[in-house]
Amino acid sequence: MSPIASIIVLYGLGLTASMQVGLIGPIAPDLRAGFGLSQAEFGLVASLITAAGALCAIPAGVWAARAGLRRSLVFGGLMMIAGALIFASANVVSLLYVGRIVTSIGYLLIVVGAPSWMAGFNNPKLVAMAMSIWGTFIPVGIALGNWVSAAVVTWLDWRLAVAACTVPVMLLLPLLIAMTQPETGSTRRSLIVGVIGVLQSRAALQVALTFAAFAGATSAALAFMPAMLADNLDISIALSAGIIGTMAIAGNVIGSVGAGSVLGRGINGKAILVIFLPLMAAAIAVLFISKFMLLSITALIVFNICQGAVAGTCFALLPAIAKEGLSMPALQGMLAQFAEIFVVIVPPFVGIMIDQNGWFGAAFVLGGFYIAGFLISLRNST
Repeated sequence: MSPIASIIVLYGLGLTASMQVGLIGPIAPDLRAGFGLSQAEFGLVASLITAAGALCAIPAGVWAARAGLRRSLVFGGLMMIAGALIFASANVVSLLYVGRIVTSIGYLLIVVGAPSWMAGFNNPKLVAMAMSIWGTFIPVGIALGNWVSAAVVTWLDWRLAVAACTVPVMLLLPLLIAMTQPETGSTRRSLIVGVIGVLQSRAALQVALTFAAFAGATSAALAFMPAMLADNLDISIALSAGIIGTMAIAGNVIGSVGAGSVLGRGINGKAILVIFLPLMAAAIAVLFISKFMLLSITALIVFNICQGAVAGTCFALLPAIAKEGLSMPALQGMLAQFAEIFVVIVPPFVGIMIDQNGWFGAAFVLGGFYIAGFLISLRNST
């Protein structure tokens, strides 16, 4: 299989993983009504997709390099399927939690293994292109999950919506098995050495912490956004998801490709982060408070362009850090672990704020996390 075809398959796996995040927003009303969930409890259901990453993403990255990226990705796909089956067949809240935790194992292995595979190509230009494209997998996948979930839940059932968002991984696994695996350059490292190596890198820590604050806030924002937009603008949940999905794909592609182009001209990635993170804070605050369609759409467009620029920049910075002798899968694991700790914590916290203060509470907290990421990115990592 050609490298371009391999990138398509790997990116497709990333999209499928992120669809598991995006599907949860449109089915929120049915889940809350059917299981009697508070906003905080629903936030926990949403955030548990990254539970495995919050606990062991860095070791998982080292293990993926030692065990083989193909093996880890296939296992990840199978775990996503198993988790979706548990979640879709749940009749008590505890099984919703179990299903999301099992899915989180598959999610982790895919988001660590797929970009590490891309970084193993011999052509530096191809690697740069692949990593730039990979920077859009979260928002585009979430948008697709929103669309599919909203369409299915409108006409059928939330359980079928979960199943529909999992079908793509079944189609991609046979193609993954046929691909030629690149060298990761770290298969002989012990688990301890691989973990300690990335934790000792100040540059890697700065990128990981910046991305963590960004990812936690973004995950929470997207989980509550369909219900928020429907409530504030008095529109249906399906229309809300459609607007969010359309704006997410268009805005994130523009932001990610634009950031990749600027980075390719030698612009420091920190400059991109310190510009776009404060803009994200302002955009999300306006979006969660606004009750005017035009203002909300404008804020949503700005938010998504910034999201693409920040995510694309963080992922694009990793290959250069890996040249310092670090394991790329371990670096991806570090980025995932720091991010997913925040993704587990932030949505339930935002849910509590919504229960107590409405959408204004969410606007305040989400904006605060983006400002925290901005402050981290200002620090000198040398």
